[in-house]
Amino acid sequence: MQGVDIQGVEIFASGTWNGDDYSDTDLDVMVDANEKTKDKFSPFLKLSHDDSQRLAKNSGLSVDELPALGWMENLRRVGSKLIADFKNVPKHLAELMQVGAYRTRSAEIWKDIDFDGMRFPFMLKAVGLLGA
Repeated sequence: MQGVDIQGVEIFASGTWNGDDYSDTDLDVMVDANEKTKDKFSPFLKLSHDDSQRLAKNSGLSVDELPALGWMENLRRVGSKLIADFKNVPKHLAELMQVGAYRTRSAEIWKDIDFDGMRFPFMLKAVGLLGA
C-alpha cells in the first residue's frame, strides 16, 4: 500500500469547542508539548472519534489494534490555527480527503497529562477525520 504526505492541514483553532475555551496561548502549549515529546509519541490520524470503530468490529481487531491512518509531524500555530503535516496517509484515503469526503478534522486533546516525566496542560493525541 502506498502512503502519501499531505502538507499544511488545519487541525484545530482557538475558540470554544465542546464547552471548553482554547486561546492562542493554549495552541502554543500544544505545539510545545508536541516538540518535547516527538521522539516518543506522534499524534495519529484516525476516522471519527467513535471508540467502537465499526472497522474494528468487522475486522476482529480491538480499537487498540487498529492501524493509524497517518502520523502528524511539524505541528505549528499559524495565527489562531494549529497546522500539521500528515505523513504516510494511505493513498486512497488521501484522495478521498482531496475531493472533500473528509473535509472536517477534529482534534483529540489530552488535558493535564503527565507524559514521560513532564506535565502538560494540553497535548494533542490524535485527529479524527469526519465525513458525512
